[in-house]
Amino acid sequence: MSTRSQDTAAIARATGRSWAEISGAFTAAGGESLSHRELAAVAAELFTGIDNPGWWAQGAAVAYEQQIGRRLPGQRADGSFEVSVTKTVPGDPDEALAAFETLMAARTELGGVPFAAAPVTSRTQKWRYWRVPLADGTRIAATIGTRRPGASGVAVQVSRLTGPEAVETWREHVRSLLAGM
Repeated sequence: MSTRSQDTAAIARATGRSWAEISGAFTAAGGESLSHRELAAVAAELFTGIDNPGWWAQGAAVAYEQQIGRRLPGQRADGSFEVSVTKTVPGDPDEALAAFETLMAARTELGGVPFAAAPVTSRTQKWRYWRVPLADGTRIAATIGTRRPGASGVAVQVSRLTGPEAVETWREHVRSLLAGM
């Protein structure tokens, strides 16, 4: 099993540490026997003085788990799979949420799977959310936030997928959906 090179390259750029140095620290700490949480703690010790050190530590732990064969790309610690697709759209987060709600308004299914309940939205000061469970147990969640002045990022995550083959299928469903924005 190998780690996706783009993941490790992004981690190295953001942290200022090479992937060899990071994976070496995991190995030296007994990485193959450490839990995800313990791996993230090892990485957090390396990632001081950077933006979002906890987020990058989580990503490094996942990349290492992929490298040692404990986790496939897109696989969560519980064994399920997820995929996320992001698109930058014009407008502030409220405008982007309104555009996403308009896109989804007439839908009762996604990827051929019916909604199990009505979609719900929520807001925080920084984020806007749209969520819906599907009849097969899959969950769809859109998270919307400011990307830069005048533009927002719409990240649609599909979770609780049953296997790696579903990741690419759902990635294409979501890309197709977001093309309509």
